[in-house]
Amino acid sequence: MRRFRTQAGAAPTALFAAVAFCAALVGCNNYCLNVQTNPGGTIDTSSNCPASPPTGNVSLAFGTAIASDAATNAGVFPLRAPRIFVTLRGIDALPTQAPGADAPAWQSLAPQLASRPAQVDLNARVGDSCATHPLTAATLPAGVYSQLRLRLVPNLDPNARANDAAAPLDTSACGANILSCLIPPDGAALPLTFDDPGEIVIPSGSIAGGFVRVLPGSKVDLVIALDPSSPIELANGNALRISPLFSVSPRPSCPSSD
Repeated sequence: MRRFRTQAGAAPTALFAAVAFCAALVGCNNYCLNVQTNPGGTIDTSSNCPASPPTGNVSLAFGTAIASDAATNAGVFPLRAPRIFVTLRGIDALPTQAPGADAPAWQSLAPQLASRPAQVDLNARVGDSCATHPLTAATLPAGVYSQLRLRLVPNLDPNARANDAAAPLDTSACGANILSCLIPPDGAALPLTFDDPGEIVIPSGSIAGGFVRVLPGSKVDLVIALDPSSPIELANGNALRISPLFSVSPRPSCPSSD
């Protein structure tokens, strides 16, 4: 701690000068200055801010492991590379050392989804993932993460107006009021339902190596791939229920945009 002795009347002037000097410094927003005026004309200043934790960046893309258009899902009927859309309101990662699934411990991988949900095609080809739907890189505390979760926006009331102002998307690939769906190559979109309509948790066993390691100053590119063997069955009406199985692995290098 440094102590500067000034004339009593000069204390406000010295305080103003200290603040102005700090504002002029590059990177001053990472420095804390504690200024305290004491009776008798002294000013105590100290730097008492904890050091910022190291961070890294994580970016995501969605793709599939389907290798050919002849893929068959035995749960319903043969499907030649159907398109599967879900609308997300959040994607999070859970640190390995976090106690259970404590909500505050989850770290957001796509904070922009909180205010603007996005629809993604889970059956986009992995090799094209950079072009189909990469998500903006998010800054995370450095560490090890052993679970991911996708937070879903449920389908809207089918009787609601198609242009309802409360709709989270301007347009949906599934059609009016349908936010998650399966579209066969030769058929109309079928609404999708999930065992848990609010979220899908991807456990460590589905993550390459069992975890995602974020090193300080690093950039981690991941692809979330839908397993084509994910069970699909008929639900109520014409809706389908899917129990999606995902894998999480490093994303192949994206082609240069040059």
